[in-house]
Amino acid sequence: MSTAAHRPAPARTPGAAAARARTVRLVSDDPALRATVGRVCAAAGAELLAEPADPSSPARAPLADTELVDVHHAVRGRVRPGTVLVGRPEDTGLWDRAAELGGCTVAVLPDAAGWLADLLCARSAGGPGPGGTGHVVGVLGAVGGAGASTLACWLADRAAQEERTAVLVDADREGCGIDVLLGLEDRDGLRWPDLQRIAGTVHAEQLWPALARTGRLRWLSWDRSRPDGAPAPYAPVLEALRRAAELVVVDLGRAGPAAADTAVLCDEVLVPAPRTVRGMLAARWAADLLAGVPARLVPAGLNVADVDDALAAATTGLPVAGSVRFCGGVPEAAETGRLLEAGRSRRLGRDVAGLLGAVGALR
Repeated sequence: MSTAAHRPAPARTPGAAAARARTVRLVSDDPALRATVGRVCAAAGAELLAEPADPSSPARAPLADTELVDVHHAVRGRVRPGTVLVGRPEDTGLWDRAAELGGCTVAVLPDAAGWLADLLCARSAGGPGPGGTGHVVGVLGAVGGAGASTLACWLADRAAQEERTAVLVDADREGCGIDVLLGLEDRDGLRWPDLQRIAGTVHAEQLWPALARTGRLRWLSWDRSRPDGAPAPYAPVLEALRRAAELVVVDLGRAGPAAADTAVLCDEVLVPAPRTVRGMLAARWAADLLAGVPARLVPAGLNVADVDDALAAATTGLPVAGSVRFCGGVPEAAETGRLLEAGRSRRLGRDVAGLLGAVGALR
């Protein structure tokens, strides 16, 4: 794992980059930084469009495949998601600035020159995501208890049962670990606290074999330790998993600002919500949080408020991907380590298979 840190952008539409010239725009007044980026672009076969930093100019149109901005000139509202913030090792405020802006990649040059060249090549190739080909789907509960974690487990397990390379990622930091829900908290393998001090590219070939697994399903979970305030390296880890797996399922937990920040790293998000008035209103709020991220609704549980799919879509503004029926035995299954088994049952298995078949349809 290198010393360069970065945060990937939401996935790009396949083929979009290939339809344009392979260009990179750099906004910087630093001659040395321009020279370094120029060498990287030459190695990646990309054309560099260097521009001076001019805070009085209007926001730029998206004319390049990749946009790089000197961290000293990164201004909120003028840096688009997917921008790569570039700086030098002595730029100690780079990480804080990237966190403030959100949705950015960070490259410390010249150390990250190799990573940046790989990124430019990957984006020029028009792949479905930054640096890889896997699909990342988030699951965001409209309310607590909507079944987001359960659905995430079942989707990842179903993909693994279909002999696809799949990984389940726990991004609900306060959930005490999705491995407990799986009933596999004693299984050896990496947990998020093992990765929190990473400040750089995460290599898929190192990460993948170290993950906990059961059968064909691998997962990365939080544990029961108290959060120490260190940021989770969701971006580089998800990027690495995208390179390693066909499907990455991310349990985002309950809808909220923190979950929304992680959701931008996904290609799409499924929003399970109870078929109740409160559930639909909460899903509408979740949809607002996810503005800009492709999202679909998953009505779940008993239909106690007579909410059909058409009404659910009209109320929330989200298209319906499918539904998950109520099954009274699920809570007990989760408490006894049989959650995955429950999701493979005939009735629930049909629902999960239908949702898995719909995943990726928004690409």
